[in-house]
Amino acid sequence: MDILTVFNDPSNQSVQIVFLALAVFRLYLEVVGFKFENLPITAKMGNGKGFHRTGLYFSIGYIVFTAPGFLLA
Repeated sequence: MDILTVFNDPSNQSVQIVFLALAVFRLYLEVVGFKFENLPITAKMGNGKGFHRTGLYFSIGYIVFTAPGFLLA
């Protein structure tokens, strides 16, 4: 099984919808101004700002590279 076709297989369309919804929700939290530094896990990590910023970049990348193909299919 090719690892690149696992998420592009038409039978995994529901997985793509869930991941896309989570990425959109992550961007929504950023726009609303949610303070990720106040989360309990982030407080225990010390400086988690870079960790959450990386998550934002991954969410934007997932939306940019996945949504057009998903919506046009």
